[in-house]
Parts: sequence; structure tokens; C-alpha cells
Amino acid sequence: MPKKTATIETSATPAPRARAAKSQTTRVTTPRVTTAKHSKAKAVAVAQNPPQMDPGEAIAKIAYGYWEARGYQGGSALEDWVNAEAEYRLCLA
Repeated sequence: MPKKTATIETSATPAPRARAAKSQTTRVTTPRVTTAKHSKAKAVAVAQNPPQMDPGEAIAKIAYGYWEARGYQGGSALEDWVNAEAEYRLCLA
């Protein structure tokens, strides 16, 4: 009589993949308001005052300049933003 052999069942389903860790970097964004009321108020303000650059936009351009000066490499976006804010405030004084 032939001997019985043990069989081991294996699952063809792969193990679930682990989730990727969330990035620890901080994004700096400026809020954008797009309402009709806001647009009218902005139009009145422009009519009363000469056109000026939005402070957030000006700071973003200064911060971009820092990154550009480094050859688009290294550094920290947050540090660039903080330094750009300081430079912007000095220009206002």
C-alpha cells in the first residue's frame, strides 16, 4: 500500500501592502477668497488706492528668489518663507 503524503495549502492572495508614511513637511499656502462680495470690496479698494501687490504674493516671489539663488536645490521652503516675510516687513518700514 502506498504511503500518504502531507499536503500544505498555500494562499495565492498576497499580504496587504503597508501604507506609506505621511510626509512630515509643512506646506505653506495662502487662502484665496472668491466671493462676489469680496470682488466688489477689492474693486472699491483698488479705486481708492493705487494698485499694489498682494503681500502673500510678494513674499512668495521673494522666497522663490532665495530658492532660485541656491540653484533650485536644497534649503527649506519654510525657512525661505520666514526670511522673505522679514525682508518684506523691512521694505515696508
